[in-house]
Amino acid sequence: MSDATARWPLVDTHCHLVLLEERGLLSAAFESAEEAGVEQIVSVGLNVEDSDRNRTIAEAHDNVWFTVGWHPHEPHAPDAAQQRALEDLLAHPRAVAVGEIGIDLFFRSGYHDTPFEEQQRAVHIMLDLAAARGKPVVVHDRDAHSEVLAAIGEHPSVRGVMHCFSGDAAFARMCVAAGYVISFAGMVTFPHSEAQQAAAREVGECDYVVETDSPFLAPVPHRGRPNLPGYVAATAAAVAALRGAGEPDVRAQSTVTARRLFGLPGHER
Repeated sequence: MSDATARWPLVDTHCHLVLLEERGLLSAAFESAEEAGVEQIVSVGLNVEDSDRNRTIAEAHDNVWFTVGWHPHEPHAPDAAQQRALEDLLAHPRAVAVGEIGIDLFFRSGYHDTPFEEQQRAVHIMLDLAAARGKPVVVHDRDAHSEVLAAIGEHPSVRGVMHCFSGDAAFARMCVAAGYVISFAGMVTFPHSEAQQAAAREVGECDYVVETDSPFLAPVPHRGRPNLPGYVAATAAAVAALRGAGEPDVRAQSTVTARRLFGLPGHER
């Protein structure tokens, strides 16, 4: 990446700074972001404790915002006390969304075993919270395209982003029609991700953002390393190549969309 390209800002719309901190990589995360021109980072909450730890990081760093979430791998839906705690966190001025929430039907020993019915209950609670607070949602969808579409369809006033998009171009069109932005992560750089690559080629200019999901899913050419927020530049470059567009154009357009989605500074309301 040239110095000229790095001057075009980027937003990493989805990373897990708490997990990077636990790995001793928080300083490296911010250094990578600065080197790559990543001006804003959205650090995503997984439950009450994780969301609160993200709040602490966001309060300490001017370029970080956070979300308030309940991940589908949580063993049960949030109880009344947890819902109150999540709602209190969402009132923080640096809280920009509800998430990570969603449905994950990829069951495997050591991955997760939360029953579908419990995931359903949780996602509707969190979508109700987003509707009540007027916040966008960050949606986790793994092997659950139809189930996720059904859930968000019951909350038509809520908008958001399909995190770490794993569908094809047709599914991307359905998500956009439902009011959701498509988020491309490192998977779009992988050799056998033809479906996601087709979606990246076809999605509208105002309908996508980029993310790392760090520390997971490092893009090519960083495979085998912990993912860092600065590596979102490689994903943006891959999306640009797929779209036959200039890399600065993709950086600029994804940044405009990210800032609009989350109401980040730099967005003209």
